[in-house]
Amino acid sequence: EAALRCTDGRAIYASGSPFTGVLYEGKAVYPSQCNNRFIFPGLGLGAALGQTGVVSSLMINKASEALVELITDEDLSRGAVFPDLADVRTVSCHLAARVIEQALEEGLELGNEEAVRAAGKGFEALKLYIWSKMWYPAYRPLVFKKDVAKDT
Repeated sequence: EAALRCTDGRAIYASGSPFTGVLYEGKAVYPSQCNNRFIFPGLGLGAALGQTGVVSSLMINKASEALVELITDEDLSRGAVFPDLADVRTVSCHLAARVIEQALEEGLELGNEEAVRAAGKGFEALKLYIWSKMWYPAYRPLVFKKDVAKDT
């Protein structure tokens, strides 16, 4: 709120921790959360899945630029710096695809030929490939059942 007051409402603000929105001159403004939440999962996924061997400065930049591609007009209208996407998988997939594309553009030799082939089919095909390789934490329930017959 102080940043908005001091800049006559022109401040663009993001914090390492989530904050609730504020009302400034009748308009709701919601600060974005800026930390490892968006960039690193997608950057790491792209580098690991592509088996790039290195993470270049251009790959980091591309991950940042890819995040901007996900910002909507609605996000901008509420003063957000980042997209309001709660699904980190969607964001990570998009960023990972851009990171793999960047690695290929730089001429890096990717160790994962499947990723190279998917990238050759286009951005959407690469994202489908990445989705197919994501891990989903699904666990069977573990329930202890006492053997009543033995205890009687």
